[in-house]
Amino acid sequence: MNWPPMLMHIKIKNKNTRFGLWLPLFLLLPVALVFFLVLSPLILIGIIVLWHTGWGKVALFSLKAAFVAFWSLRGFKVDIQGRNECVQISII
Repeated sequence: MNWPPMLMHIKIKNKNTRFGLWLPLFLLLPVALVFFLVLSPLILIGIIVLWHTGWGKVALFSLKAAFVAFWSLRGFKVDIQGRNECVQISII
């Protein structure tokens, strides 16, 4: 079973400072769920309007694709290095 990402760790380093931040993503899931429930009537109306043009099915499947993409972010790492700075983002 694939679990959703729980934490995001952001590290910013330069020659003067080191900064790390842990963001709990599991606390954002209830907020995202409420946001989705509030917008679901508008999403449903958009899908119904677009269904006759053939884009309704694409819009419906894009919701599922966004959900699967978020669930698959676990283990994602980004490392950006410049001359004087380094930014690392990892999703756990």
